[in-house]
Amino acid sequence: MPINDSLLSRLANSTRWACLFAGTALTAIIVPQGNASAQSENVEATSEEKVELEADQLTYDPDTGEIRAIGNVELARSGYTLKAGEVYFNQGTGEARAVGAVEMITPDGDRIIAPEILLENELKDAFVENIRLILADGAQAVAASGERISDTGRTTLKRAAYSPCEVCADGSGSQPLWQLKAVRVVHDKGKRRLYYKDAVLEVFGVPVFWTPYFSHPDPTVDRASGLLPLDIQSSRNLGIIAGIPYYHVFSDSIDATFTPVYTYREGFVLKGQYRQHIGSGQFRLDGSITRADRRDFNNTVIGGKETRGHISAEGTFAHSSRWRSRINLNYASDDTYLGRYEISNTDTLVSEYLLEGFYDKSYFSTRALAFQGLRFEDIAGKAAFALPLIDAEFIPDYKPLGGTISLRGNALALHRTNGLDTRRLSLVANWQRRWITPKGFVLDVDALGRSDVYNLDAANEPDDPAFAGSFGGTSGSEWRNLARLTGTLSWPLVKYGANGTHTIEPIAEISVSPRRGTPDSIVNEDSRAFELSDINLFSSDRTTGFDLWEEGSRATFGVRWRYETGDLTADVLVGQSWRITGQDIVLAEGVGLEGEFSDIVGRTFISYKGWIDLEHRYRLDDKSLAIRRNDIDVTFGDDRKSLRMGYTRLNRNLNFINREDREEIRLNGFYKFDDSWAVTGSWTRRLSGADLLTSVEENGSVQYSVGVEYQNECIELGVRLRETFTRDRDVEPGTSIMFRLKLTNLG
Repeated sequence: MPINDSLLSRLANSTRWACLFAGTALTAIIVPQGNASAQSENVEATSEEKVELEADQLTYDPDTGEIRAIGNVELARSGYTLKAGEVYFNQGTGEARAVGAVEMITPDGDRIIAPEILLENELKDAFVENIRLILADGAQAVAASGERISDTGRTTLKRAAYSPCEVCADGSGSQPLWQLKAVRVVHDKGKRRLYYKDAVLEVFGVPVFWTPYFSHPDPTVDRASGLLPLDIQSSRNLGIIAGIPYYHVFSDSIDATFTPVYTYREGFVLKGQYRQHIGSGQFRLDGSITRADRRDFNNTVIGGKETRGHISAEGTFAHSSRWRSRINLNYASDDTYLGRYEISNTDTLVSEYLLEGFYDKSYFSTRALAFQGLRFEDIAGKAAFALPLIDAEFIPDYKPLGGTISLRGNALALHRTNGLDTRRLSLVANWQRRWITPKGFVLDVDALGRSDVYNLDAANEPDDPAFAGSFGGTSGSEWRNLARLTGTLSWPLVKYGANGTHTIEPIAEISVSPRRGTPDSIVNEDSRAFELSDINLFSSDRTTGFDLWEEGSRATFGVRWRYETGDLTADVLVGQSWRITGQDIVLAEGVGLEGEFSDIVGRTFISYKGWIDLEHRYRLDDKSLAIRRNDIDVTFGDDRKSLRMGYTRLNRNLNFINREDREEIRLNGFYKFDDSWAVTGSWTRRLSGADLLTSVEENGSVQYSVGVEYQNECIELGVRLRETFTRDRDVEPGTSIMFRLKLTNLG
């Protein structure tokens, strides 16, 4: 019966419809008759009780109580939307039937497609045949039949198949890359999980695995307990390695991962990780343990078993708006465990606890530091630990002569179980100011005064005599007073052109410090990595710590050139120092400050269109112009392809272990063929160099690796080949092959 005023009147008396005409389409709000509260004219139906209906035509049969919506029908209730060619609703039974290209969209974005859907329980429950379910993340499921019960929040599919892979809809009948088939699949919305009974995993339509029971989280879950992707690899030291991580969620703030790993040559290794968020902070614990054959430095089994393992932890905690702390703990049972089991390639483990506070312009920190050396030459009793290391800085509002004052204190207690102990207290006062003249000159002035008090025990037993002064350390106390005045003058000259901007900036610096001489009893503990470079060339204090002090007067001069245009950026710096007065014996040979004039240091940086980047850092001998340090890195590429080439040559004659001269080249890069395929690779080769411990040349390849990765909407697959050519006791050089497979939503 066509819609008319008489029909609307009867509908209003029975079901409380509010209708609004718009052209030929009808928009209506339906309140089911079974809702007693909605029958009262004085009570408005809630949004959950209302059913919004839109259709081209609407008819009503008073004898059967059936309402029929025809043409482009759309029903909406509680976030659910139903689209169909026709919808039949029986007012008496509360049942509705939708036919003709039916599509139901859930509040989560899931889509159910079927030729027909039966709705019951005030349109809350659904029964479907020949169902197709498209989840919010693009995954799909098909089934012979299915039902959804709103009271339990469960959707049950019978004779179903599930896959996140895209399937062609061109009638070719092509199989997805992989799919799960099951006699029954239950989606529990409350638990946000899918359960399978009698499940079969098919790859390209071929059954490869069967299980009577299987479950995995649905796409709305970010964290859920279950198995993670299988990790399989092969290494020279351990043979075949297979690990199956199990991830367990204890609560919203606590989770853990347990990974039993089988190795062909060393048996089982148990790895684990625990994470927790405590509101004011978070921390993580990692560890592993195994019982393995005892081996000597030549990797020969010498009989018996030994326990090997490691533990690490890190955490950050906010104690208040001003105070926070950080902890970092690392320990390994022996020097080569981490390298042999491919956990880490570090050569020093650092453990630290830091507590720091912030008060306006002031800062305070105290920390404890411990080190575990993993190199062959490291001696446990010589490894130092700091307890405590205190640093404090106060910047008052008072600004004498328009400059800024900072007051700093530093205290260190450095202990060794078998060797030198150092205790130091340093007090520093610093004044800084910048002037800019009308002609564009920039003058920076830095004045510093410092007092150091040292106390040393067992000074004749330093961990490295090279840093113990000219005559070795002397036990007892020493007092050192230091002062320095530094002025830096620069004149940036800018020229604006049609194509870009040129800036030439001559820089000159004068630094004056009394020639009092550093006592030989003071041992250099915190500035051992010092070396002249473009980074510290114009620094008033070039060293990184307190122990090493560059006394006397010096002049530093250089020039900086910058060019900027739309496509090209260039930045060049070159400079040198001239020692006017002072001793250089406190500075190690080979750092670039030997003699009256320092080595020449420089930096060149060029970037073109964000596609080519070149960075070159160098140091040249001041007399012969021989290259003492040469670092070049060139990067080509963008987000889809990249190649980085590096070259390093060190010729400094630094006779310190692990700072030996060497020459090497490096390559690494990646190329994405498309959105799915990518290849990666790296290569390092030693061109020259020597090991000071064995005096054996170590030329040749250090390591290389190459990998292929494939990723689409339903699978991640990766294979990587890595070969190393270096040996560290029972860690032998060899080839490793790593394989990774992840099925989307399954792990």
